[in-house]
Amino acid sequence: MAMKLPFARSLLAGCAALFLVACQPADTEAKATVEGGAPGAEACDVSRRAELRQVRPELEAAALEAARASRGSGAPALWTLRDEDTTIHFLGTVHLLRPELNWMSPEIEAAVASADTIVFEADTTSPEAQRELMKFYTTQGFFTDGTQLTHFLSESETADLKAALETVGLPVEALLPHRPWMAAVNISVTQMLDEGFDPESGVEKVIERAALAHGAGFAFLETVEQQLGGLAGLGYCEQVDFLMATVDGIGEGAGALDLLVEEWADGDVHGIGVLMANPEMLGSQPIYDVMMTDRNARWVPQITAMLDEPGTVLVAVGAGHLAGKDSVIEMLRAEGYEVTGP
Repeated sequence: MAMKLPFARSLLAGCAALFLVACQPADTEAKATVEGGAPGAEACDVSRRAELRQVRPELEAAALEAARASRGSGAPALWTLRDEDTTIHFLGTVHLLRPELNWMSPEIEAAVASADTIVFEADTTSPEAQRELMKFYTTQGFFTDGTQLTHFLSESETADLKAALETVGLPVEALLPHRPWMAAVNISVTQMLDEGFDPESGVEKVIERAALAHGAGFAFLETVEQQLGGLAGLGYCEQVDFLMATVDGIGEGAGALDLLVEEWADGDVHGIGVLMANPEMLGSQPIYDVMMTDRNARWVPQITAMLDEPGTVLVAVGAGHLAGKDSVIEMLRAEGYEVTGP
């Protein structure tokens, strides 16, 4: 089975699942200008994007084969970083899950129960965070000058977008005011929900309820603006790369989603890393960097600073951030910290 990875990856990367330079088509199959078509602006290489879309299935097939060849421990992976008076556990999360999935292991249950503080990526549930999120979406997610999403797509890309939207039951008119990054997030989350994945069953929600029951505190590694700002701040050419990678990933639907969840639930860190460490499958290197590498690098100093305070901490972030060569775990190890685990 061919698996479309970019769409499914939203489950594990943790960018907007809890969730700028414009391209005007000068030639429907050649190039599109940016910054509203301003003279001298950078041009999007639509032919390059088309070539990448052609080779992506082969790249995905190779990654899938490599991931299936590896095995995990049979439960979601845990890591631990300790000094004399501080213990930090790390758990990779999936932000939306099927309600019937039983993933809680005794080790994870103990890590949650012992934690004085639970650290998530961002606060997405408080009234303040909800206001911040709505403000961000309103100011950074939509065009306000009459520009439309399809202005930045070739004719063939527009046709592919419309076909993908039919799959998830969204009319193209509903997305026309969306900036490309926002359209990609909207499509991804819509299909996850349609396929039965529920944020209330996601790992963060389960942990939050358990932590509240025993009085743990909460902390966050970034704000909503920091979490989404990388995507929103990309040039429109890169945003369209992300959008088309998402469009290409819709066809396999629940099969792709379930397979990635299986990798996570098995604790197959190598498999998750193989599936997520290839920037081309996410759309481009800039997209991979703002979603994964850059955020991981910002988090590491915050995590090491936690060693200055005594106690036990559970850091629970998207599983993609803890797997692969650019992961938080590998960055900590590269700095000389001893992190036990896979």
